Amino acid sequence: MKGVNYSSLGTYSGINGGGNVGGTGKMSLGKSIKMYLTIFILTTCIYMALYQYHISREPFAASEVVKHQEKSSSYIASYLWSPISLLMANSSSNSINNPTTTSTTTTTTTTIAPTTPTTTTLGSVGQKQGASSTASIRMVSLVATTPSFISPLSESRSELGSESLGGHQKTATMKTSTTTTTTRTTASGLATTKLSATTRTTTTAKTSAKLSAATTPIASHMENGHKTRPTFVAASLPPPLYIITPTYRRPEQLAELTRLGYTLKHVVNLLWLVIEDANKTNPLVGHTLDRIGVPYEYMVAPMPEKYKQTKKAKPRGVSNRNRGLEYLREHATEGVLYFADDDNTYDISIFEQMRYINKVAMWPVGLVTKTGVSSPIIQEGKLVGYYDGWIGGRKYPVDMAGFAVSVKFLKERPNAQMPFKPGYEEDGFLRSLAPLDDAEIELLADECRDILTWHTQTKKNAPGQALNRTRYKNTNLEHIDRLLVRP
Repeated sequence: MKGVNYSSLGTYSGINGGGNVGGTGKMSLGKSIKMYLTIFILTTCIYMALYQYHISREPFAASEVVKHQEKSSSYIASYLWSPISLLMANSSSNSINNPTTTSTTTTTTTTIAPTTPTTTTLGSVGQKQGASSTASIRMVSLVATTPSFISPLSESRSELGSESLGGHQKTATMKTSTTTTTTRTTASGLATTKLSATTRTTTTAKTSAKLSAATTPIASHMENGHKTRPTFVAASLPPPLYIITPTYRRPEQLAELTRLGYTLKHVVNLLWLVIEDANKTNPLVGHTLDRIGVPYEYMVAPMPEKYKQTKKAKPRGVSNRNRGLEYLREHATEGVLYFADDDNTYDISIFEQMRYINKVAMWPVGLVTKTGVSSPIIQEGKLVGYYDGWIGGRKYPVDMAGFAVSVKFLKERPNAQMPFKPGYEEDGFLRSLAPLDDAEIELLADECRDILTWHTQTKKNAPGQALNRTRYKNTNLEHIDRLLVRP
């Protein structure tokens, strides 16, 4: 009984012993393989870390483009352990440059000449940005072990010389505040930062130059005055306008010429014929016309003595207007003439409407006589009469500001002129343009349904009293007194 048990026990123990031996062998083999694999992986990772650290310690050309490594047996380990190499690279860069921030704000004052190119130089982190006389832009490698300059990224230049300053050779001083953001990336990232900074500086410079040109007065016009007045060249499109304005010496003369002149300044292709009732030109009038800047001709045409001596109403402005007609017959070939008194008010749209007439055109004028308006009467699109506070037996009872005449139509009538007959100047001139049928008269201002001109008549002022030059000697009043027009 006990033998059987021993035999069974021995048999059982033998089987278990063999099984234990086999199990122990398998466990040993697995542990060995695991250990070898661990050693291989650790060795590979350490090798790649050392290799990446060695690469990070060597400076590379900034113009080179960083390429991906070729796949090899250690590619996966390199991919997995690349953060270690980046960390080492950053630590090496920090040990050299020791930056505390990734951006710097610098304020520089740059003097920009309109014809001199300006370049920008960017240094390492913490360096200021300033102007450089070289054409290239150089940059320090952020991962270099030594702070040495290396090959330029690209040749770049801010082209400011081609920007015109309205003909003025002025030097624009520009104060800019530029924020340069330094990124710890590849060379291509650095190039992007450099280009954005250059573009921002160029745009600011051009804007400053344009503002300087817009606010800079024309020095030659202010210094030379009457000698450099603007010239007029009649163009075929649009047709030229010839504005004849009679004037005479009085306290309101310069004020009224200024008001009319700045109205005419809004009209293109226009020549202003300013004709004064005087024996010689007035420097104050010439200076005022120069300052306004409208192309003009300043002439004199005194009233004949026989009309000056009369005690009746004087035919004012007649000799001036006839002198203007003579000028047009000598110099003009096309366009339209218009008598614009300097004491009237004008809507500039009337000038564009009259520009294209063929013979004669008419329209209403406000603030005339007791009716408040002088106008042709239009019925069913046809001229049937005239509405005015004083007809006086006139064929054309219209105001001087209510009609315009074609230059060609005038030159076909060489005897047309204005009579020295007070109150009948308009009627006499239009009669001298015969033959002229009512159907040939063009109706402007929405077929005479709108008022675009007004006979405002400036209030007359008494001449200024003489200045006490003893009391106000060496004051500004001595200069102002020279600007007052006295009869």
